[in-house]
Amino acid sequence: MGGSFNPPTIAHLKIMQTALDAVNGETGFFVPVSFPYLKRKMAKAGQSHLCLSDNLRIRMLEAMSASDSRIRIFTEAMDSPFSDDAGLMKLIQDRYPDASLYYAAGADKLDLLDHFAMKSDFLNCFRCILYARDSSRLSEEIAAHEHLAECQDAFILVNPPEEIEGISSTRIRGYLFDIGPVAEMLHPEVIPLLRGLRKEDFPEEILQFKDGYRFLSNDFPAEVTYEGITYPCASLAFLASKTDDMAERKSISRMNPVKARQKHSADPGSPEWKTNRKAIMKEIVRSKFLQNPSLMEQLAATGRRKLINGGKKDTFWGISLITWEGENHLGQILMKVREEGFEG
Repeated sequence: MGGSFNPPTIAHLKIMQTALDAVNGETGFFVPVSFPYLKRKMAKAGQSHLCLSDNLRIRMLEAMSASDSRIRIFTEAMDSPFSDDAGLMKLIQDRYPDASLYYAAGADKLDLLDHFAMKSDFLNCFRCILYARDSSRLSEEIAAHEHLAECQDAFILVNPPEEIEGISSTRIRGYLFDIGPVAEMLHPEVIPLLRGLRKEDFPEEILQFKDGYRFLSNDFPAEVTYEGITYPCASLAFLASKTDDMAERKSISRMNPVKARQKHSADPGSPEWKTNRKAIMKEIVRSKFLQNPSLMEQLAATGRRKLINGGKKDTFWGISLITWEGENHLGQILMKVREEGFEG
């Protein structure tokens, strides 16, 4: 049974136990997703900051499952930033070649299962335990899916436990830093692990410098005077800092930012420049906001939110929103300039 388990609820445990009982199963695996996958999922919900670490989610699952010797935690899916349930099932089958494997999922996974059936022999290799209050309606929905209709014998329909109605990780996250009102949704052994969480350790996040936050981008049109030359944006000032030739700097100041990057970004700069590039960037970014008070007001209005220069490739100045790896130096500089503004 895969999932985010962010955090795991008592419903996860009861559903797993119901599945094991339904097929007289010997072992049930909770399979938590990786942190990058979780971050992407939570970002779509506007809650990217409310992601519990891999380590904490594993500890909570272990604590919750300790009382049932049938249940184990399979952590290898956490090694990949992507989700591949079909591949994961085959990996588990390789580990346990003589086992009959069941994929446990809610009725909302029919489209995914139809995709599995279309692309592979998934339903010829594994059976599926599906949870639904109305099994007759679910049978009709299975029959309506082109590729599932041919494999109806692969499905075991199970009624979810009545007592889990209304329990969800989403509701718990609404009380993550004061879990008293939702304590009954959690296993007693999980509660102490959550009580230590502090709201200040999970600041809200701005993930990309675009749309209403485009002013945070170095390409935003805001004049910056740096070392005696005025540039139409911070990115041109930074590119120009690679050279000591004032004529070349003035030439860069008149260029389009995109064309300037195409021409100059391949230039690695001198070893001295590379050593000092973070300090140079900070000076330019600070100048941008100090010289444009309205932008400083907008920066201050971001409050204590974490500023993340999210993208796909730049893992020095930013963070990859696919793998969630990166140093985010531009985001850190912006937060430092914001902090200095608060202090000032």
